[in-house]
Amino acid sequence: MKLSDYKGEEALDVLADIIEPLAMIISDKEIQELAKQENTPAMKFIKPAIKNHKKELIQILARLENQPVEEYEETVNLFTLPMQILDLVNDPEVQSLFRSQEKSKLTSLASSSPAMESTEAKGN
Repeated sequence: MKLSDYKGEEALDVLADIIEPLAMIISDKEIQELAKQENTPAMKFIKPAIKNHKKELIQILARLENQPVEEYEETVNLFTLPMQILDLVNDPEVQSLFRSQEKSKLTSLASSSPAMESTEAKGN
């Protein structure tokens, strides 16, 4: 399932369950570097996600399939896993989370810069 398939309270439950493993993946330095690049194909994110964050990736995929991690691990295989990972990486909402992570860092840096503080002080 895609993140946009979840609505209302169920969306909040899913978010609560995947936010920690997703944050671990998003904070990966290699993935952050890829996110900084304009128009990075979603496929580029797959290798570092798999190599560096197997546990987190399984947690997210299991939750999106509405299965406990143990049950999901028993059913997933070399043929089904790539398609599920591709679905996740190609999900526009997931892509926007990766891209917004970089934008929020830039916004945070800009708002804490001396020039910004000086401008804010003059406005008050």
